[in-house]
Amino acid sequence: MTVSGVVALIIFFGTILASLKGWISQRLFPMQVALLIASLLIVIIGFALGERANPSVIITGTFLHPITATIAGFILAGALKSAGAFEAASAWIRKLQNSYLGVPFAVIVLMNIPTLLAMPCGRVWVSPLIPVALALSFDIAAKTGDRKMPVIIVSGLVINAAASCGPSLIGGIGLIGEGMGRYPSGSFSDHMQFAIMFMTAFAMIFSKYIYSETVSERMFDVESSEEVKDMSEHGTFSLLLFVTVIVATIIIKPAIPIQAILLCTTLFIMIIAKLGLDDLMRGIILHPLTAMISGFIAAGVLSMFGGFDVLVYLLGFISEHTPLGYVGVSVILIYIPILLPLPCGRIIAVSLIPGVLMFGEHIAQMAAIPRIQEVMIVSFILAGAASCGPSPLGGIGSIGEGRLRLKKSTGMFLSLSVFLAVPVAAFSVSAIGLSSESFSRGFLLEAVITGVVTGMITSYITTKKAFHPGGIAGGLVTSLLMLVL
Repeated sequence: MTVSGVVALIIFFGTILASLKGWISQRLFPMQVALLIASLLIVIIGFALGERANPSVIITGTFLHPITATIAGFILAGALKSAGAFEAASAWIRKLQNSYLGVPFAVIVLMNIPTLLAMPCGRVWVSPLIPVALALSFDIAAKTGDRKMPVIIVSGLVINAAASCGPSLIGGIGLIGEGMGRYPSGSFSDHMQFAIMFMTAFAMIFSKYIYSETVSERMFDVESSEEVKDMSEHGTFSLLLFVTVIVATIIIKPAIPIQAILLCTTLFIMIIAKLGLDDLMRGIILHPLTAMISGFIAAGVLSMFGGFDVLVYLLGFISEHTPLGYVGVSVILIYIPILLPLPCGRIIAVSLIPGVLMFGEHIAQMAAIPRIQEVMIVSFILAGAASCGPSPLGGIGSIGEGRLRLKKSTGMFLSLSVFLAVPVAAFSVSAIGLSSESFSRGFLLEAVITGVVTGMITSYITTKKAFHPGGIAGGLVTSLLMLVL
């Protein structure tokens, strides 16, 4: 344990805490900027303390493959957004509402769309889907008399979108974790997807039975605060092309790098939809990209000055000398992103993934159970991905609160839904193990259980009938599609 490592950890966590408490103004120094300044301060102090570290460690420790894959994923998401693919998905959801399977089917599909068609950032889905969620929820409220329905449906959608960047195969946090831990590509996704379906159901339950506020009377005079756009031919084509490419990549596993596949798909969409470079750039969300870069730099700096070595030492010391033990300390480490919820989960997740991997390996060696490390890293990444939902610093939950014009924060019960869903992912990993092959008995059984349970919850909340065929069918269809996408 070195002095520079201790200083690095203090500055890192101090910056995060100061930002959350408002001691560092987010207007002057957004989280990404504050973390970059903190990283520079760590470097200066480290060299002042006589550390002889090579700055190239920062670059070599950032794992360029997941970074470039993530950037390619954001570029593709920008093309899909500009082509109207997300509006096309929204239009299909509206059609499902009037189908034979009815409202429960439409609701469960709607709320799980972000995870089903996971983008590298859940914010991509918020703009096109919240108007649909509002229109659908106000319609259900008018029929059932349940004035909490807008909060219920939007909350489920928000937490699903927030967590969806975890299992995204085109640049999600899970992809980054797989790269850092040298795990097979796609081996985290199924475990997280099924846990997110439960997370969404938990958010619905808490918003109905615990959250006390509802939307204002004035909002019930209109179906939604924004018109829902109709789908276009280009949007439908782009959406179908995206799904086809992802499914084909998963099944065929070509030798071509995923970055090349994503960029070629982007180019094809731009040609078909007649998009220019300006259209593409307008569709790209820069916030999570800058969050990822600042997180990688912080991780590189912590690694260069021994911050992770100090972190593992401190965690081990606390485990051995306090009643928490290794189990208690591991749980706290996994939930750090929820305890310190930032506006983008990439910041703290990417920064601390190396430390979680090291501590997980340490415990796995002590217990002679290799799977412990896998359980810890998947659980930590899921908590990190979902943490931007309840974040008070402009998280996705704040977007939902703004659209519903709520005065009371939804952060507490969104955090509770994450707390309950993370053990679902942990149990899934411990029982089935990591595998990039989705079509196994274990995953199939998990998909059926997840689909039936979450479908029943959705059915009961929206129709008071737990065994509504639409809800169960929607849950099964969604969970089984998770195995493919």
